[in-house]
Amino acid sequence: MTETKTFYYRFNPINLWLILNAALLITLSYCCARCPCILYWPQTQVLWGVLIFSLAAWAWKYLIRHPLATTDNDGITLDHCRLLRWQDIQSTEEKEIRCWFKKYKILVLHPREGIKYEYNFLQKHNCGFTPFSIPLYGIVRENDLHELLQIIDEKIKKENK
Repeated sequence: MTETKTFYYRFNPINLWLILNAALLITLSYCCARCPCILYWPQTQVLWGVLIFSLAAWAWKYLIRHPLATTDNDGITLDHCRLLRWQDIQSTEEKEIRCWFKKYKILVLHPREGIKYEYNFLQKHNCGFTPFSIPLYGIVRENDLHELLQIIDEKIKKENK
């Protein structure tokens, strides 16, 4: 019997993006209520379209749970990638990378040489993140992160550099 455990990202929904969406919604609503004729202007219609798209994108990111990793007895699946088998992982390493102007701590899973794995586009082109990296900063709940790290430690030996 294989026990599957899924861990999810946790994003803070109260942020500048939500404030800008709320400000635009209030402004457009007030203007359209005071002068309904501006609803026929193409500029106003474009602004409503931008607002609806921005609200939908915000809702997709912050209201839907996005999987970080799924583990079972066979291996680990990161994000929406293919399964990486436990025996294909040589070691792990905690690493600090720079992305834009911030430094982030990640856990890198080093695969063995010569494994047959089909990398997707994001795994090939992802800034300083490696194809198999787990974030150790604030976008994962602390208890979920500790549980995930315990599972990884049980399955493979840890290498700190």
